Amino acid sequence: MKSKNVSLVLSSGGARGLAHIGAIDALLEHGYTITAIAGTSMGSLVGGMFACGKLDEFREFMTGLSRMDVIRLTDLAVSKTGIIKGERVFAEMKRFIGETQIEDLPIPYAAVAADLINHTEVIFTKGNLLSAIRASSSIPSVLMPVSTDGLLLVDGGLVNPLPMEHVKILKGNILVAVNVNAPRQENLLPTKNNEDSTINKARKLINEKWNSMTGGHPKRNQVNGIFTIVNNSFELMQHRLTLYALGHQTPEILLNLPVNLADTFDFYKSGSLIKAGYDAMNTRLDEYEKERASELLAGTSQLS
Repeated sequence: MKSKNVSLVLSSGGARGLAHIGAIDALLEHGYTITAIAGTSMGSLVGGMFACGKLDEFREFMTGLSRMDVIRLTDLAVSKTGIIKGERVFAEMKRFIGETQIEDLPIPYAAVAADLINHTEVIFTKGNLLSAIRASSSIPSVLMPVSTDGLLLVDGGLVNPLPMEHVKILKGNILVAVNVNAPRQENLLPTKNNEDSTINKARKLINEKWNSMTGGHPKRNQVNGIFTIVNNSFELMQHRLTLYALGHQTPEILLNLPVNLADTFDFYKSGSLIKAGYDAMNTRLDEYEKERASELLAGTSQLS
C-alpha cells in the first residue's frame, strides 16, 4: 500500500474555501497524515489554521457566524484601494494565530500572494503567519492591499489559485489538491430565503457608495455592482489559471468543487460548505482507494 502521507494544496475561492475544512476532516478520518501544506487566499487561511493546530477553534468560530455577524466584521471603508479594511476580520484571526512564525510550524507551510508593483508572485515560507495570510487574502478592490518592504500585496489568486509547485513534497508523499474554482454545475441552484435580503441590502449600499465615488451609471451598476464584477472576474481568471496549472502538474488526488457552490462572500454558509467539502472528499478518497486496490491486485496477478 502506498504511503498515506499527504502534501496538501488548497485553492483560493473566498467563502467556498471553507470546504477545505471538510476536505481535511475526511483526509484525517481516512487515515492520511498531512505533512506539508500550501494555499492561496482562503486556502492559505485554512491551511495556516491547520498547520498551527487551530483548525477546530476556527471551525467553531466560522460556523457560529450569522449573516449579521458577517456584515459586522466587514468594516467598510470605501476608498480608492478597497471597500473593506479587514481589520476586524484579522483581529479575530489573531485570536487563534497570535504571533506564530511560519518557520516554527510543525509542518512546512507556504502561502501565495501577488505583488502589484513588481508584477510577481510572492511566496511566504517564513515570517509572521497572520501577515502572510492577510497578504494572500486581499482581494483587489475589495480588501485593502498590504504594503510592506516596497511591495503592494494582494490576493494570490491573481497569479496562482492552486499552488501545487509550492508545497513541499516529502519522499513518498501523495500530492492532494482541493480546487473550489471548478466549472459551474447547473444542478446547484442558489437557495433563496428572506434572510438573504440582509446581505443583498448591504451589497446594494456598497454598490451605491462605490458608484457615487466613481461616477458610475446608477441603473447599469445596480445590476453590475462592484461585488458582482469582482466576483465574476475572479471566477473566470482563477478557472483559467487552474486549468493551466493542472495541465503542467497532476496531483494523485484532485478534488474539484464547482465555483457556484457559494459566492465569494457567503461566509455565513460555513456549516453547509464544510459539509460539502467533507462529503466530496470522502467520495473522492473512496474512489482513489478502490483504484489503488485494483492496481495492486492487477500487479499481484501479473507476478503470479
